[in-house]
Amino acid sequence: MKIFITGVAGFLGSHLADTFLAKGHQVVGCDNLIGGYLDNVPAKVEFHQYDCTFFNSMVKIMKDVDVVYHTAATAYEGLSVFSPHVVTKNIVDASVSVMTAAIVNKVKRFVLCSSMARYGTNAVPFREDMVPQPQDPYGIGKYSTELFLKNLCEIHGMEYVIAVPHNIIGPRQKYDDPYRNVASIMINMMLQGRQPIIYGDGNQKRCSFVLRAVINSVKSRMYSCSS
Repeated sequence: MKIFITGVAGFLGSHLADTFLAKGHQVVGCDNLIGGYLDNVPAKVEFHQYDCTFFNSMVKIMKDVDVVYHTAATAYEGLSVFSPHVVTKNIVDASVSVMTAAIVNKVKRFVLCSSMARYGTNAVPFREDMVPQPQDPYGIGKYSTELFLKNLCEIHGMEYVIAVPHNIIGPRQKYDDPYRNVASIMINMMLQGRQPIIYGDGNQKRCSFVLRAVINSVKSRMYSCSS
């Protein structure tokens, strides 16, 4: 198939591209490089440095595409409270632009990467059957893109899937962002010999897998630095 990935220079998008290329699919992708790096883009990807809000460009580079994976996002939840316009533009406007371009090109399926921010004030642990209660502009924006997608796909007959990643970590993630991704923040501080900050009483839980991954990642990075 011909697969289109937004945010292909980012952590999630580049790994998806690797997987699809390994399975023999053709991959086209775009990224505005706000949070991604050209080095992340696999060599066989047909890459375009476009912002998702550039609707005409999205229509042009999405020709003959079978499936769209929309992973691009300015995932700055804390910033969204102070700059709601920036986040709304890069979450809601950008997503609707990509969805509309997919409809114009008669794409068969659209996969939207939403966010756990959609659950907001719900009690933890979150469950998929919970009614979303987002508590900040970022969460509201992410949930609204889900509603846009459902509505547009029902009207135009495009298949859709909504994925809600939780704490995804691994190679190519950003380690220089002090505002998001608790795992990379802790890794960054430990590599500097600093003490990670744990808020609350220390008894709260997120995911034991994340904790193990943080420890393993620190060990591997320290080994590569020493060697």
